[in-house]
Amino acid sequence: MASVKAYLAGLVALAVVAVVFATLWLMAYTNYAGLEARYAKLQSRYNTLESNYTNLKTNYNSLQSQYQTLQTQYSSLQSQYSGLQTNYTTLQGRYNTLKSNYSELNNTYWELFTLLGQGEWHWKWDSSLHVLFSPSSREWITAPANSTIASAGIGGSLGPDELMNALVVVPSNFSARINMMVNMSAPVDVYVFNLSNFVLWLEGYSPTYYLYAQGKLINGTVTVPGPGIYIVVIYNPSNTTIAEIYSISVMATFIQTSG
Repeated sequence: MASVKAYLAGLVALAVVAVVFATLWLMAYTNYAGLEARYAKLQSRYNTLESNYTNLKTNYNSLQSQYQTLQTQYSSLQSQYSGLQTNYTTLQGRYNTLKSNYSELNNTYWELFTLLGQGEWHWKWDSSLHVLFSPSSREWITAPANSTIASAGIGGSLGPDELMNALVVVPSNFSARINMMVNMSAPVDVYVFNLSNFVLWLEGYSPTYYLYAQGKLINGTVTVPGPGIYIVVIYNPSNTTIAEIYSISVMATFIQTSG
């Protein structure tokens, strides 16, 4: 009996141990299965995140390349804009210069048109027309191609209420220093007008002038701007006396101002 009891006790003990080990194994297996399932989920999420990262990196590189291309195009456009801006400024300056030159030429054209039109002053200054348009009584002074100085001499005599003149043509980008040396037998008036004021003076008005002097012996100098046509007038204001010309010389020194 004692041995049977001992045998039964051993079986019970073994059964208890087996149950304990089985329980522990079941718990361990259950935990392992749970961990394995969670590991699989994490692995799936990691793979998804890695794929998303790869896509994002690819998109970033593409956007970076597009940005560099746009930056290059912007720099090129900026350079072209600067070039166009410079060209525009240059053209604007040329346009303004041409506009100014056109205005000067247009004014000169109408002044000449008025002068050649032989208006009301024709009858009062009939003798002056002969002086004005006769080659022997009118001198032209223009800027020469190879020098900065040009001159003209006038001889003969001036009857009462007569005049002689020399025309000084000053081109663009020049000014002219006009020197007049007059030696007469009787007092005369010497003027330097621009073209429009010369016409007004012929018509009997009292316009502005660049120089005025009176006497028998005159040495005067005046500087006039270009472009323009200027008239040096030697006028005998007497109604009775003839003024003999001992010598008259007009010299213009042309000074380049720009260009």
